[in-house]
Amino acid sequence: MDPGAVLALVTGYVAAVFGVLLLYSPLIVLTVVLLLSAGFLRLLAWPFVALVHKLRRKPQPPQDASWLLH
Repeated sequence: MDPGAVLALVTGYVAAVFGVLLLYSPLIVLTVVLLLSAGFLRLLAWPFVALVHKLRRKPQPPQDASWLLH
């Protein structure tokens, strides 16, 4: 194969990859935006989740038996 044919072949592959990326770019952008928004919402919800866990936690029983002596 001469250098012109190899260059044309490589150019065709690069154009195909670029075309596929352009074709799927809305899907890629949507996926990235959804992942970022999910992380941001989880970060915003963290204080409320911590509060719910704190409220639902059962009180710990006394560790020693000194409360029996009172």
